[in-house]
Amino acid sequence: MFAVGRNVRLNVFTRPSSLVLCKQVSTTTNATPERKHGTYRTPEKGDFKVEYELAERLAATGLWGPNKKGFWTAEEKKIRSIGDKARINIVNESVCKDIISYIGPGLERHKGCDLLDIYPGAGLWSETLHNFLKPRSHILMEPDDTLYKPFLQPLLDKPNTTLVPASGLVWRDLNDVLSPKYLPHQKVPDPDKLGERNDTLLITANIAFHPKRRFLKFESVAHLVLYQFIDAIRTGALYQKYGLVRMLIWTRPDDKFGILPKVLQKRKKLSIETELSCDWVREVCGQEAMDSTWFMRDSITDAASDLATWKRMRAQGIKMPAERSSDALIEAKAASRSKEKIEPGVTPPAFKRSFLDELATLEAQHEKEIFDKDSATYRKMRSYRWRANWEHRKHQRMQQLIAGLDAINKLHKEGKASPEELKKREDEWEAELMKNPSGFVAQFITYKDGLHIYRQDPPVMFYDRRAYDRMVIQPEEFYPNVPISLLDIQPKAVHPLLRQKGPNSTRVGDCFELLLSAIMSQSILPLDKTLDNIMPGFSAYIMPRWTSLRDVKRGGLLTNTPHSQLTARMLNARQWEEFLPLLRELSYPERQV
Repeated sequence: MFAVGRNVRLNVFTRPSSLVLCKQVSTTTNATPERKHGTYRTPEKGDFKVEYELAERLAATGLWGPNKKGFWTAEEKKIRSIGDKARINIVNESVCKDIISYIGPGLERHKGCDLLDIYPGAGLWSETLHNFLKPRSHILMEPDDTLYKPFLQPLLDKPNTTLVPASGLVWRDLNDVLSPKYLPHQKVPDPDKLGERNDTLLITANIAFHPKRRFLKFESVAHLVLYQFIDAIRTGALYQKYGLVRMLIWTRPDDKFGILPKVLQKRKKLSIETELSCDWVREVCGQEAMDSTWFMRDSITDAASDLATWKRMRAQGIKMPAERSSDALIEAKAASRSKEKIEPGVTPPAFKRSFLDELATLEAQHEKEIFDKDSATYRKMRSYRWRANWEHRKHQRMQQLIAGLDAINKLHKEGKASPEELKKREDEWEAELMKNPSGFVAQFITYKDGLHIYRQDPPVMFYDRRAYDRMVIQPEEFYPNVPISLLDIQPKAVHPLLRQKGPNSTRVGDCFELLLSAIMSQSILPLDKTLDNIMPGFSAYIMPRWTSLRDVKRGGLLTNTPHSQLTARMLNARQWEEFLPLLRELSYPERQV
């Protein structure tokens, strides 16, 4: 297993990058941030704000000072040698306090535990967590100890707190800490007990960097580290060797999509491995912005997911801290009091397009002052009206196709229709779909597939199963001013065959990892075609034995048309687990143990 950090001098960590200027605009300490919604813009030069006392102290170090052309002075080089200027620190104490008040009841079971703290930085979150958990030992792995030790000193003065000047993202250093020397109370359980939770150890880490650093095929180093954290659950490596250890990870919002996607298009290999390895992945706090600038899920499904989340929060008595509610949660509360039903697949889909907001503005303006019909403003409003009407008709066609497919599935499930009648209905549905332009067909297929994984009980993606909505945070509450997300990751016992890797095993885990990569690289094709593309005739053996693919109660489908069959991206974790024994049957006898 491989990781990177300050002690490993890789180009990805040491190459120069365009920095941003540090500009102090105010010195308000612990002020309540003003609510700001919408898409967040990464700060450019001169945009950094200092609104909290801790941010002032960080700015005073000079590490985040202005970048110069040419050579640094000796003093400036000394400053930059003591710390990584790409790291992001929490600077508003109320963020940490709000988190504890929000998810504190779920952390009660970890009180008195061993707390392993990776990249604590300025230590505001570390101190808050320490005060709440009162751990029997608190180990802080901080490679930039020269820079951050003055910030951490109040925490280090407390008993049972140890600072290790090493990177927790370099596995050699981390494994040195995962030893009786630092964790005398932790014991490695027997292999058959690795699937049990270990609440006596808790991991927290801050792997948020600005700007992001790419590494090999990974979009960022944080993405790589998250991948390794998830992989460690399955292999029982790192701190997961002590059992199933919960993790609280700070990361950039755009790094979370690998393990916590919201849209179907981002549900790739890593997210499936996460679903196989975790009870939950929850975003405790994050920015109020679109979760993807490229892909978009229909707003009806979003609204239904938000409403279901609000109902779960209300049932569990979870209360959002004041001024931290997202617009989505506010709308869900209002929807809960409405008699109008929000039912994806029954209500025609809708997508939040930017032109619709502009159309609403123009319509309101047109009511006050009638536009000249020859004016550019009127022509613009008229073109937007045409586009809105066209979108409405398109969404109605999508809903009608879904209704037709649901009717066919119902006939299959009831078992009353003859095979000839079912085939006739399926052919008619397929012909009706293919009457539309190819762009419409592609959009409909994505909508249909997303609807399938949402309608399952429980929904396939962790995002739609969340126990609570994320708290809204603001850029100024972090330094540099880049909002980051806190992820709560709870591992679970993985299928035993996933651990069958390496020599003296059936190699099912190795085979599954290779096949999952191959299958998910063709995730939009019907599953039988995908399997045959990997190996001719593979589907003829696998499909009849993979019974959950035809079981509607377990996420299967009964229809047989080319555009209504299951694809790889529609399979849930339980279906992937059923795939594992089939690989076991294909193992060579001499490898079976």
